[in-house]
Amino acid sequence: MRILHTADWHLGCKTDDYDRMAEQKDALNQIITIAKEREVDMVIIAGDIYDSFVPSSEAEDLFYKTVMELNNNGNTAVIAIAGNHDEPRRLANANIFANTFGIYMLGSLDKIKISEPQQNRNIYAVSSGKGYIKFKTKADENITVAYLPFPSYYRFKEIKKESETFSDKVKEWLSTGVEAFSDSSINILTSHFMTYGMNLSQEEMQAYETIATYSNSVATEVLQTGAHYTALGHVHKCLAVSKENNIYYSGSIINQFFINCDTLTKVIVADITTEGVVKLDKVPLRVKLLKNFTVSSMLHAEVVCKDNPDDLIKVTIEDVDRVSMSEIKHLRNTYKNLVTLSVITKDAKSNYDVTSKKDLTNAEIFDNFVIKKRGEKANEPVRELFLELMSEDLYEAD
Repeated sequence: MRILHTADWHLGCKTDDYDRMAEQKDALNQIITIAKEREVDMVIIAGDIYDSFVPSSEAEDLFYKTVMELNNNGNTAVIAIAGNHDEPRRLANANIFANTFGIYMLGSLDKIKISEPQQNRNIYAVSSGKGYIKFKTKADENITVAYLPFPSYYRFKEIKKESETFSDKVKEWLSTGVEAFSDSSINILTSHFMTYGMNLSQEEMQAYETIATYSNSVATEVLQTGAHYTALGHVHKCLAVSKENNIYYSGSIINQFFINCDTLTKVIVADITTEGVVKLDKVPLRVKLLKNFTVSSMLHAEVVCKDNPDDLIKVTIEDVDRVSMSEIKHLRNTYKNLVTLSVITKDAKSNYDVTSKKDLTNAEIFDNFVIKKRGEKANEPVRELFLELMSEDLYEAD
């Protein structure tokens, strides 16, 4: 069978208040074309469909139209799981249509109801259980998809045990799904969280530099489940966690941050049998690049905007005596690709005190903030409560 793995659509997102919806529509149209041209049997969307818990009507409309196109009149199964940006119940409510179209939107581990198998389709669901769905194809292939939407104690209504690591808990949550794997089935796992890489090139390893300190990252060993392919979401770059075990992040569909702006985004198309992955392609999408420049004059700022018409530009002008509002207005009106413009004059820079947070722990950031606001550190119980909440990764309201 052939799958298409994508993730981190973040529909409705903005970059420095710059609306990205038009680019997202274009990227999704490219994915629809790839899925049809490659004749994929299944599309897996590994979380973060939306950018916020309450997406705009435009974002929801784009999502539903896209999955209907990907579904190909019921002949391509579509599986979408909730990421940390998605409201699980809101996403899962659409499962009322699952049996009609073969589109499965999964916000929890609860078993979903499978009606009479649609055997006239290219691929159809035959059964389900807690954390898994079983499929069959017209070519008589058996497929088991185990899934774990973005895991947190809050979402799964559980309390962390004192001696328990987050990796141990994720392994437990995964167990009910992966136990459904069998030797006669093509076994696929999909989830949305941060994990470590292994057996990576030096270039790929650089993308994991900060992951080792991420409080709720999952140990790679937890993902050695026997799955022939593991489709992950959460990291915005197409990366192999383990090439040997076919564990991959597909990355996001558009570049969203100026910190990682020099690469095209991708989707992964993989041919899988019960023996494993036969072929794997990382298919690039035509998307805008995000480029960040620091210059020392308005003229240089204009040059970089003019020289990069197809990219989104962030410009910081430093060490100038002054810049007039008319010059700023001219630059913004002339170059629509200019997303962010910052000006730091010589006088401002001499009085500009910046404390970088990238090397600080959560505790240090919290302490600095409280001291700045109150003139003294927070008391220990408040500090401990803050750090405990930070370890949950996500701030959610019921």
